[in-house]
Formats: sequence, C-alpha cells, structure tokens
Amino acid sequence: MTSILVVQPGERDEANLADERLRSRFHLVPSDPSLDDPDPSVFLDRLAAQPSSRAADGVFGSRDRSMHLAVRAADRLGFPGPTPQAFMRCHDKLEARRWQRRIVPEATPRFAALDPDAEVDGADPPLPFPFFLKPTTGHLSQLAFRIGDRGQFASALGRVRSEIDEVMRFDRLLEGGDYRMMLAEELLAGRQCTFEGFMKDGRLTAVGVTDSIMHANGISFVRFEYPSTVPRELQARMAGISERLMQGIEFDGSLFNVEFFIAADGRLSIIEVNGRMASQFGPLVKAVHGVSTYEVQLDLVSGGAPELPPQRPDMVAGSFVLRSYAEDAIVEAVPDPRRVLDRFPHALVELLVRPGQRLSENDDDIASHRLALVALAAPTREGLLARFEEAKAMLVFDLRPLTGATARPAVDHHGADA
Repeated sequence: MTSILVVQPGERDEANLADERLRSRFHLVPSDPSLDDPDPSVFLDRLAAQPSSRAADGVFGSRDRSMHLAVRAADRLGFPGPTPQAFMRCHDKLEARRWQRRIVPEATPRFAALDPDAEVDGADPPLPFPFFLKPTTGHLSQLAFRIGDRGQFASALGRVRSEIDEVMRFDRLLEGGDYRMMLAEELLAGRQCTFEGFMKDGRLTAVGVTDSIMHANGISFVRFEYPSTVPRELQARMAGISERLMQGIEFDGSLFNVEFFIAADGRLSIIEVNGRMASQFGPLVKAVHGVSTYEVQLDLVSGGAPELPPQRPDMVAGSFVLRSYAEDAIVEAVPDPRRVLDRFPHALVELLVRPGQRLSENDDDIASHRLALVALAAPTREGLLARFEEAKAMLVFDLRPLTGATARPAVDHHGADA
C-alpha cells in the first residue's frame, strides 16, 4: 500500500481523509505533533529527520501552510510534487503577477508593488483610486483593503506597518526572504469563480469550476456551489489560461486552483493562483464525481496519474460558511454537529471556533468571523439551499459580545479565501 506522510493535518483533513475508499488505497502517516515548532524551518528539519518520513512514498499538505511545508519536504526527501520555485511563483502574489503578465497578459490586471516603509504620507498612490491593497503573501484576506481615497490609503498603511510582520512571519522564516511588501491591484468586478485542475507531466486535467457566492459586503464568502453555472465556453477559456500559466511557471505534480473574475463582456481576469488543492471543495467534488480531490492529490504526490470520473448530471454540492459580523465576542458554547450528520449523513461540518475563545483569535477577513463550514449535496440547487436552511437551524452558536464591540465595517474586496 502506498504510504503518504500527511503534514500537520487539521480537522478538515481528518474528516476528508477518513474516506473508506481512500483508506483502502493509501497508508496515511500524520506528522507527529511533537515535531511542531513556531519556526517552520525547525519543524521541517525535524520532519525530514524522521525515519517514517524517509520511508514514505510522498508527502501531502492541503492548506497554504501545510502545502508549503509539504513542497519543501518533498524537495528535500526526493518525493514527487511541484518544485519550491514553482510553488512560490503562485504563493508570492507579487511574483505571481509578474509571471502572469509575461505568460497570460490578457488575464492580468494592472498591479504595482508597494513598500509600506518607503511610502511617504501624502505621496501619490501606486495606482489611481480606487484600487485594492493586499500582502504579497498571506491568507484569508489578512490586511486586505479596498482603497478609495488618500484617507483610506493612510489608514491602511498605518495598520499594515504595525501588523505585516506577523502576517509574513511564516513565509519569512521558511523562505528566508523579507516579504514586507504589499501588492496594489486595479479593482476588479464581475462574477467570481474558481477553476481547479491538476498538472501531470506538463499536461492539464481539469477538475471543474466552482461558483463563489458573496455577502453583500463584497468580502465575505457566503457559499461555494459546484458545478458552476458558467457557460462551457467560458470554462474552456479558464482552462486554457490556467494551462498556459502553469506550464509557463513549470508547475507540475499537484492540484492547483485559479480564482477568476468574469466581467460583463466576458473578459476573464485572474484574482490569484493557489499552488495547492482547494480543500474546502474536496467533499463537493466527491459528491459530484464520486472521487474526492483529496484522493486525487494523494495520487499525484506519490507519483500516480489519477483519473477523475465525469460529473453526475443529477447532483449539486455546496460549501456554506456560517459567520458572525460582530467586532468581537466570546464563544460561550458551540453546537453539536451530530444533529446535522444524523439528518444528512453525507454532510461534513467543520467547527472553526471553540468554547472560551475570542472570535478575534482566528485569522479571518476584515469584515466577519467564520464560525463553521457546512458541506452538503442535493439533486437540485433549490434542494441544496433548503437543506442548508435546515442545517443552519441546528447550528446555533452562543456568543457573548464584548463590551463596546460593534459590527465590523462593510468593505468591497476581491481575491479572498473562504
């Protein structure tokens, strides 16, 4: 049986990797929590020194950080997977934009690098207002801002200067770079969706396109629906752009995903590229195809050539995000997911908070706090939404607002994770 080292699995990984079909094919070895260290390079040294690591056939990670570690570990141990250089051409958003401009200029928005420490108050902005500002590395919309005027620009820079080191800490320690940079981009608008696929021996295999449904504030994802209702011609264009880009940056041996905006005139613009699987979409793909992208990625990182069954015509799946829009609160109690699982055995419920926790302790977007993710499937989109309403009624969180806490401000945004 193929043995796979699983780097720092989280609750989502454990739920998806419990799949009996998957367990019948792979022997999964989670990394020992005793190896963890605040410095990711120390963790990587310890991981590579483990006899069980050297005896494995591949190494797996699903999230930004665990995939980053998995790529570095695979490179050190001689396992299949994308090179660290190719991964960073996705992960470093400024570097990614430069490669996109060279390879797929028609899908690349205007952008500019910004050094927050060199920026002088009152100086001309890097792009005309309005524009979008985000860190060159980071996740979950940390330090991501819509900049509409000089006042917002100055306010954002003040916050960036005080918080960016913590946001960049992981990548700085692992890669050795500074990463104390921001990326300014032209503001994009339109329908948002994500193309997911994988590269194997320089060739693209498409998984599919997932629709992103946004909150009215423009930053917080409400749900993701798969498969997309985007016309096939547009989906084919997304695949073509993605294949040219990933071939150009020499990315191979892994799933990846590309977030797109579709303008009213059909023009496609890349929001960002992620050199990893979209783990939140794993159960959606399984519901529609019968095979999870977790299984696909395990095949890839052990040198296999996975095959994905076609989409079922009678199934739609969604990943729903339960959120709080309060400034901050204490979690007094969380619901029991078993009520939802008893009603919908196919569902997956991932609680993202715990009793006694402050909501602000999590890495969330600047408009809300995530409480839980709920994956469901149904024969129709109407049925899917009805099932979620049932599930939501069973998932009641007891939150105690902090004194003086207010609702988070509504902001416009693009290019976030859920």
